[in-house]
Formats: sequence, C-alpha cells, structure tokens
Amino acid sequence: MNDESLFNDIKERISQANTLAVTLGSQVIGKVARHMPSKVSPEDITVNVSVDPVTYYKLPFLGRVGLFLGAVDIKTLYFVLLRIVGYERTDATSLFVGDSSVLSASSTNEDEPGSLITNVTVKCEPLTRMDVLSGGELEVADLVLEPQSPVFLPYSDIIEKALDTKRGKLYLGYLDNAYTKVKVGISPEDLNFHVSVLGTTGAGKTSFIKDVIGGVYLTEADSKTFVLDATGDYYNVFLPPNMRDVAVSRGISEFSSLYGSSIRDLKVNIVFPLTWKWRRKNQVKTVEDITNLYFNTYVKPLVDFIQSRGISLKTKVDGNEITLKTDYWEASASIHPFFFRFSEIRGLFHRLNPYFTEQASQFLRQYISTHKDIRTLDQLADSLDDEEFENYSVHKSTRDNIRRGLYILRDTGLFDVPAEKDKFKDFLEGSQRLVIIDLYNSEIDEFSQKILAYFFLDRIFDHREKQMRTGAVKGRFLIVIDEAHRFFPSGKGGDDDTYYVRRVAGKIATMMRLGRRRKLGFMFATHNPMDLSDIVIQLSNTKVLFRIKQEVGEEMGLSRSEAKALSWEKNGVAYILSPWFREGKVKLKVPVPPPLGHYDISRT
Repeated sequence: MNDESLFNDIKERISQANTLAVTLGSQVIGKVARHMPSKVSPEDITVNVSVDPVTYYKLPFLGRVGLFLGAVDIKTLYFVLLRIVGYERTDATSLFVGDSSVLSASSTNEDEPGSLITNVTVKCEPLTRMDVLSGGELEVADLVLEPQSPVFLPYSDIIEKALDTKRGKLYLGYLDNAYTKVKVGISPEDLNFHVSVLGTTGAGKTSFIKDVIGGVYLTEADSKTFVLDATGDYYNVFLPPNMRDVAVSRGISEFSSLYGSSIRDLKVNIVFPLTWKWRRKNQVKTVEDITNLYFNTYVKPLVDFIQSRGISLKTKVDGNEITLKTDYWEASASIHPFFFRFSEIRGLFHRLNPYFTEQASQFLRQYISTHKDIRTLDQLADSLDDEEFENYSVHKSTRDNIRRGLYILRDTGLFDVPAEKDKFKDFLEGSQRLVIIDLYNSEIDEFSQKILAYFFLDRIFDHREKQMRTGAVKGRFLIVIDEAHRFFPSGKGGDDDTYYVRRVAGKIATMMRLGRRRKLGFMFATHNPMDLSDIVIQLSNTKVLFRIKQEVGEEMGLSRSEAKALSWEKNGVAYILSPWFREGKVKLKVPVPPPLGHYDISRT
C-alpha cells in the first residue's frame, strides 16, 4: 500500500468513525488528542481527549470524574467505552508565563475571560470494546486509540451493553451517570447467593430493599418474600407509595419508568404475634376483632396522615382483610394472629430457644417425647422438679440452663394465648407472595423477637428442605431481615450471648450455604457491619454500600477515593459489589420513593 492509498484509506475510516459516533451517541464532544499521546502499556492505559471550551461550558456535568464516554477508533472502527478519571485545565496565559510566580501574579490583577477559552484535556481509561458493525462479543479494551478518533456521549443502551449492567430482569436502579439513565439489573437467580445492604441511618437502605421487594413481586409470580419487620418499616408496604408530587402520585415514578409498569392490586399478608399481655389489655379474641384493632391502632394513623396530604384514600375492613384504594393504587392486607401452641410445636420445642445449650436441647427432646401427657409450657416447667432431673442424671449447669430457658419462654407470653390463630405452615404452602412478620407492633421484647425470628427461619428452611427432597421446589424464597445485627450479632460484645451467637451463627451459615441450591436467598441490612456476624458478610455474594464510614467502605472492597466519596454521598446513591458484574462493582442511584408504602409520621 503506497502513501496515497493509505491516505485515502485513513480518510475513509475517519468518515466511517464519525458516522458511527453519530449513530451510537447523542453528541460528539471531542476527539482523541492530537498533541498528547494516548498510551497502552502493562503499567498504564490512558486516553487523552480534547474537548473545546464551548462544549465544556455547555455541558455542566463535564468536570466530574467517573462519567462514561464512547469513542470509535479510526483504525479498527471498534466502539470503546471510556471512563473519565481526570482533567487537565489551564489558563491561556500559562502558555506564555509558565510557572513564574512573578509573572503569574502580575497577570491576575484583572479577570481575563478570553484566557479561559482553551481546550480541556479529559483523561480517560478504556474499559471494554465491541465490533458493533459485525455484532462482535464484548472484549477488554486493550488497544491504543488513534488520534482524532471521535469521542461522544453514548446512548444508554450502548453503555448497558458495554458494561453488561442489565444482566437480568430485576432492576436495582440507574447507573450514577449525569447525562443518561443506564439501567442496572441482576438476575433474580443472584438473590439465591444472598445480599448484604450496609449504610448509615437514612442513607437509603430501606428504600432499596422495598424496591427489590417490589421488583420481585412484579416480575416473579411464583416467588415468596418473607420480611422479619422488627423496625416498623415494612408492615405499611400496602399503603400507597409516598409520592412527592401530583405527577408521581399518578404512577409516573422512577420505579415504574425502570420497569415500564407499576405494581397493581398488591396483596400482603401480615403475621401478627399475640401475647397474653396484649390479649388482656385489648380484650379481643376473634380474628375479625384483632384485625379491626390492628387497623385502628397501627394503620389508621397513617391513613389519616395520607388523607391530610390531600389524597383521597378509601378504606375497608372485612373479616381479616384491610383494603385500601385510591385512583392510582389498590392493595389489601390480611391479618393473621399468631402464637405458639405447645401441642403443635412439641417436636421442635427443644430447638425453639437458641439460648439452650446442646445438652439442654438433647434432654428436652428426650423428655418431651416420653411425656405425652404434657400439653402446655406451664405443665412442662412445673413437671421438671429436682427429682426428675436426678432420674436423668442432668448436670447442675444444664439443669440451670433448662430452668432459666423455660421461665424466659413462659415470660414471653407467646404460648397458648386464648385467641384465634393461623398456622405458619399455611403461609409456606399457600399462594401468599408477600408475608410481613410484624415483630414491631406486637409490643414484644427483644428476646421474644429473637425467639420468633429463629422459629420462623427454622420453619421456612425445613419446609424448603422438604420441597427439595420431593422435587417440589417452585419459585423463590426471599427472606428480608433489616437491622440484622439484632438477630445475628458478631459476639464481640461479651459472653452473655455465647450460646445464642454460636447456635444462630451455625444455623444461618447452614441456611445460607444450602439455600443457594434451594432457591432460598437472604437480604440482610445493617448500619454497622462490625456488629453483624462475620458469616453473614462472608456468604453474601452481593454487597450494597450506601453512605457509610470510609474505613468500612475500604474494608468491603472500595478504593480509598471511592470510599471517601461514598462517605459524603447523598441519600439513595450506592455501590453494588458483585461478582456478576464485569468490573465487580457499579455505582447507582436507586428509585426514590420506593413503589410501596414508606412512611414515618414521627418526622412530620
């Protein structure tokens, strides 16, 4: 090839590259710099892009690092995705006075707008490349870009392909990108490998979790979501979303834009634990009476708040069902009273209290199985006198552990309450898709919350295990636990909970490891991972980091600069760290407000 033919070939490629740039992006903003070398070496891969001052001032987001640009290489005609890592910006006078402090000082006596009309050098790192003309596979960008190659703002679908961010139908939000909305999605199957959500109070953890719950409800009709609500943030999900303006209140929200549709006719099932104390205080017995009281005590204040904001909300209570309706929202919640009947849990009572030692559990299992006449917890506690323990040669420490454990269980008031109830297995075997276990409004203490949480987790896993053995696994089980450190503590605070920490850590480790094959996934949330059992973080393949201390961000896998920036981020912005993404992490904005009820009237 002679010089003339090479000239014509390059000229043709430049024309093709410019045409491709216009096709793949909304605006060409510059060229790969002519006067600064772009480098590809084992130590450094840098692309310098020259942007004219008119474009730089016109686009307000230019000046930020972390944004994505596109380029079409003149030589190969490959599309290359670039990420901005820095800028070089100089005043025109520096070309004449250099670094002289004397001349520089004299030149700054007056403002000189004209000296700012200079090109800006945008420093970028190439990420991936694609042969868009032949539909080639996504590959690493290991080539040097030709000078004068056009650089542009790529369309969102091009960025999605180049980063492989939309790898499934469960959308988490939009890439933290200033000029276009790039969807970030994972496969629902990824939930089987568990998610930990970390961040300070108010940073967006609960909104994100409700987004995921809404996404699962919208896209997976066969799946069940169980929420252990000990914070009072989830029992109200069936209320209309907390809309910010009239347009949003008509369903035009970030969530509906993300999925292309909104949640309709939401059905929620609320498991409401009853205690003797609550029953005596309120003098209710039937499911219908309990439902009416639940509505008037816990739901109506939120309904009144919504109506005070000018939203017409119709309510109806019929049997155990509460129905809410506006012109853009319809949902219902079925209330299911729950307590323990000793006769129904005889076979698992020995493992109900995670504070029992192994020896205590073994003794109780044997004792209960051989005393068929014991029908209540009171009868069990009363029957265990010193003579009975002597007959079984029980060590004094084990004897004390049993007695203490039984008395604590009896003090919860969760056993044999004189009222109507549902069996928890009905929620496992039935068609319910969203089950909220309300541990917040029940007015029960922290120990009772732990007992109930341990029981429900045990029942869910055992049911899934039976389905697995019989080949009847259908859909997915997602278990959401906010303030997870309350149920799965690190054990670093002392020896008081030694038995509890050891047993619960073993239980959750088993459920997380085996749950991956059983389509059972956990979503944990906490504001301080140092208080959470290490096993939870270790076995969570996906970690979502909202605003959090810099040292925690670094420990989770962010760079120092990323962790520092995240510690100052606004609400609703997070890093997703997951092996499913090509780069291992992406930064995104989550849909706010979430598509489900999200209210805290204490702040109004």
